[in-house]
Amino acid sequence: MTYELTRKDVSRLRKILTELLDQSEADSCLICDGAGHVLAHENVSRHDPLLISALGAGVFAATRELARLLGEDEFSSVLHQGLKRSILMAAATDEVILVVMFSGEHRVGLVKLYTPTAAAAVRGVFESIRERGATGEDSVDRNFVLKDTADIFAGSAG
Repeated sequence: MTYELTRKDVSRLRKILTELLDQSEADSCLICDGAGHVLAHENVSRHDPLLISALGAGVFAATRELARLLGEDEFSSVLHQGLKRSILMAAATDEVILVVMFSGEHRVGLVKLYTPTAAAAVRGVFESIRERGATGEDSVDRNFVLKDTADIFAGSAG
């Protein structure tokens, strides 16, 4: 199935990201699908959002498989904590991942506190997209297509 994201959907997603950045004091964040396609981002101008989403989706897929090997249904989040920079990836839906990048050891608690709420809000947006219906042929794969890409990938200046 292919789901269509409208300009309004992307605006709603970007609002969630902006609120997450404000609350968690994170540096940047993005939403991507399981294939690594960027669906929305905020403040990712210092880094390539396409590369981050592609690698993040790969890491998240590997982590899900590792969880299954260990007898878990899945791990809902993955944290990579470095000396200077860290990244938290959280499942919003089976197909959508929320990626939060931040610096500072003290912020990990804020990021872990506010990310589940943001992931639930993202899940709500995608539930409304599903309720609107899918376009194209039915299949096992689920893809998201941007209806109008003008100015969507502009992001905010960082």
